[in-house]
Amino acid sequence: MLSPEEITRKQQELSQKRAWKRMRRRRRLISGVFLCLFGLLLLTASAYVSYQIGLAKRGVPPAPGTFSQEPLELQCTHILFLGTDSTEGAPSRTDTILLAVLDPDTGHGGIISIPRDTRVYVPERDRWDRINAVHVYGGPELTVKTVSEFLGVRIDYYIETDFAGFSKIIDTLGGVEINVEKDMQYTDVAGGLYIDIKAGPQVLDGKTALEYVRYRDYLGDVALVDPNYEIYGGRVERQRKFILAVIKEVLQPKTLLKLPRLLRQIWDAVDTNAPWTTALKLAFAADRFTLDRIETAIVPGTSEQINGAWYWIADSERTKQVVDWIIHGVPLPLTAEVLNGTGVQGIAAAAAEIVREHNLDVKRVGNANHFNYPVSQIIVGSQAAADRVEELADYLQAEVMIDPSREQIVDVTIIVGKNFSK
Repeated sequence: MLSPEEITRKQQELSQKRAWKRMRRRRRLISGVFLCLFGLLLLTASAYVSYQIGLAKRGVPPAPGTFSQEPLELQCTHILFLGTDSTEGAPSRTDTILLAVLDPDTGHGGIISIPRDTRVYVPERDRWDRINAVHVYGGPELTVKTVSEFLGVRIDYYIETDFAGFSKIIDTLGGVEINVEKDMQYTDVAGGLYIDIKAGPQVLDGKTALEYVRYRDYLGDVALVDPNYEIYGGRVERQRKFILAVIKEVLQPKTLLKLPRLLRQIWDAVDTNAPWTTALKLAFAADRFTLDRIETAIVPGTSEQINGAWYWIADSERTKQVVDWIIHGVPLPLTAEVLNGTGVQGIAAAAAEIVREHNLDVKRVGNANHFNYPVSQIIVGSQAAADRVEELADYLQAEVMIDPSREQIVDVTIIVGKNFSK
């Protein structure tokens, strides 16, 4: 027979066992509920991702704040941006044509501006015409085909927007900061265009930004201001400046953080054949780009009148160089001036021939600020340029000087010193 003490101890042990069993059942129940909830969450997420990917494959953007679950496949992408002057019920011409190359793997990019009056051959019409008229004949598809053949470049996608879409995109970004170089005043009653923009730094909203890029001064759409130095002016040059300002705005940290969300709003303002997944991948890779790694250029050429109509006639050789530079990363020949620093007649011209043999584009031959240079000098603005003239410097026995604040029209200034021998 158990003593009272043993009975008490047995009761305590039994109570502890019961409490332990209850706790174990409770833990099992909680674990089961948690596993069920976790499984339900995984099932829901899996179904949702599959649904979003299915939408993306059909070209429908996912909801704001969602992300593609496909792997980020980075590759160089060529996109043709088209801005149309569409009006309701009328065929639209392309007011702006830009070919962009984006390499999210390296962070390099480039943009070629194609003047809207560029004369091209359109096989589908069996005639020569302005490139902006191609859109009337065959929409963005024919424009892509024509630009591709004109530049000899593959084009992966197009993105097209009209005046209203352009304004919406700029407003979505919160405006674009730019320094307006001069007062802009213009009135076109028939076209419903009234422009009054004051000079100075300011943030342009969508409406004012559209007026800025549409404004045409006495230079018209594009003009070769200085043929020797290939300096261009006019509306195309202003649009190039504005595009750089937009890129600067997009690459700001405050914009990059909300870019995936903004992308859906921008998507609604454009017409494109690019898959939503491609746009999203580029958006997520935007932080790899910097403004100094994005090159811009205009299709080189000059204005010419043919059969009573004015066209922009592309310089085929220079255009190929621009395409190789922007699209394929082959640097343009450095431009140079060769200056006589010795006072010996004809010495700068003789040096200029050697400089040309080293694949520099000599734009000017003249005199230096004095004739007492004992040693030849090559002055450049960056280390990259210095590396490119290293062989020439060795040949000329010249000192290479890097001046980051250099603001010359040409890339390289060569001053011929007294140590130069023909």
